[in-house]
Amino acid sequence: MKISVIIPVYQAEKTIEKCLDSLLKNDFFDYEIILINDGSSDGSWLILEKYQKKYSERIRIFNQINQGVAKTRNRGILLAQGEWVMFVDGDDYIKEDYLKTFYTEACKKKADAVFGGYVRTDGQKALFIQSLKLTEWSKYIVMAPWAKIYRRDFLIKNEIKFLDNNIGEDVYFNLQVINFSDRIFTFNYLGYYWFFNPVSVSNTSQKNLKNGLQVEYLLSNCYIKLKERGVLNKKEVEYFFLRYVVWYLLFASRGTNWDIVKQELGKLTNWLSEHFPLFLKNSLLSPFCPAGENWKNRWIVWFFWRVLYQFGGLKLFLKFYRRG
Repeated sequence: MKISVIIPVYQAEKTIEKCLDSLLKNDFFDYEIILINDGSSDGSWLILEKYQKKYSERIRIFNQINQGVAKTRNRGILLAQGEWVMFVDGDDYIKEDYLKTFYTEACKKKADAVFGGYVRTDGQKALFIQSLKLTEWSKYIVMAPWAKIYRRDFLIKNEIKFLDNNIGEDVYFNLQVINFSDRIFTFNYLGYYWFFNPVSVSNTSQKNLKNGLQVEYLLSNCYIKLKERGVLNKKEVEYFFLRYVVWYLLFASRGTNWDIVKQELGKLTNWLSEHFPLFLKNSLLSPFCPAGENWKNRWIVWFFWRVLYQFGGLKLFLKFYRRG
């Protein structure tokens, strides 16, 4: 079998049929769909049973008590029978040429993984389009596991797994993928539709620091794994940590008590100074770098570290920013 498509399913009764229909319409035929119901309390399991009965040669279904998306995806990798592994979320959908396009590109490049772009959609229109250029940095732009294809043996041999954490489980996974092989490629293809759900976990529970997001735990585990492989000296790796801290503080500090923001800022800047003591000298910290990044993100990261942090204005900025 060529491809195993792994779909964690949680409370997806309103979206999983559209997701599965888009997969089943693909013009590629040597694949299986692994559906793992992660303790849903709605009608998701009944829908999975219906589809499995109708497409028994294509679909395998599994039921489990709720374990979270990281453990569910890790289980899917072990269950997979395909040479290649792909991930789809239960509220998203794909183009009809999605599987074939990724498989063809991966085989052509003799890749261990290939990364593509995506379209953010409300189901009716495109809200945002993220395409990837053919640059080293472009591999780091989209850390979700979807819009990608992975060689299963590569994941197994390198023991690459998702981190069981309340933030960034896919960051931990893909940082290893990117840096454990020189056969990781990007290509300019948009076949994945990421559905904007305003009440999803990613749009709600991660927006406030008081929810106890374990970002330092994530960063430390990523650092340890990359240190073991001797890739921490790569400028892209260091820049990614800098960029991620900026995203996290801007994304999660809105509406948060100032004492909590100040404490989190102190922890993360101390962590960076300890693990990357020369980070301000990173050559990618520029309004004009890295290649492949959009100009807005370049300027934000540069301004955050080279202006606000370096000249002592970061606390004051965040004190006012959090109120927005």
